[in-house]
This record gives sequence, C-alpha cells and structure tokens, in this order.
Amino acid sequence: MDADQERRARNEAIFREVNERIEELSRRGGIDEEDSLLPGFVCECSDETCTELIQVSYQQYEAVRENPRRFLVLPGHQDPDVERVVEESANVFVVEKDIEAAEVALEHDPRSDDAPEG
Repeated sequence: MDADQERRARNEAIFREVNERIEELSRRGGIDEEDSLLPGFVCECSDETCTELIQVSYQQYEAVRENPRRFLVLPGHQDPDVERVVEESANVFVVEKDIEAAEVALEHDPRSDDAPEG
C-alpha cells in the first residue's frame, strides 16, 4: 500500500473511532436498541475533510461493527482503490476494505483487544 492509501485508511479508522464514542454515549443515554436511529454519525470515508453525517439504526451499526474491515459511508464516498461496496441503501453504503487496507483497519479497530489506546 502506498503512503496515500495508508493515510486514507487511517482517516477512516479515526472516523470509526469517533462513531464508536457516539454509539457508546447513545447506549449510556438509554437508546432503544431494537429500533432507534443513532443520530450524528460521521461518514467513515477516506476524505479527511468530509464532515457529512449519516443516520443508521443501532442494529445496522452493530452489524457493520462485527467485521472490522467494514465501514459506513455516504453513497458516492466509497474509494474503489481500497474498498468495495458490499451493501447499499438509499442513505448509506457499507464498504469493505481490500486486503492491504484491511491491515490498517484491523490494527485500529477500537473493538479489538490489540487496538492502540487512543
């Protein structure tokens, strides 16, 4: 993976970490895990200047987080150089990192025991 691809993969990992904190605070606030929409998630695309928000249900979010190679992005924000779209809906795509980019995603997965303390 070249330096630019690694930088983009790290950006996505940072956005995922932000969303993990939002999800944690939502759980502490008593969300209904069955059907609540989680507000204010950031697009987990590789563009470090992206500030667009996405809205997903708690169940959708948890399904994506089960696989550390997967990220939530807005339609059109996918990066075909390092990922492929594996699920599509009107307001959000789920992308999965290719093998090289997955190394960075796995290394910085906040749900992994091996993730660095942030």
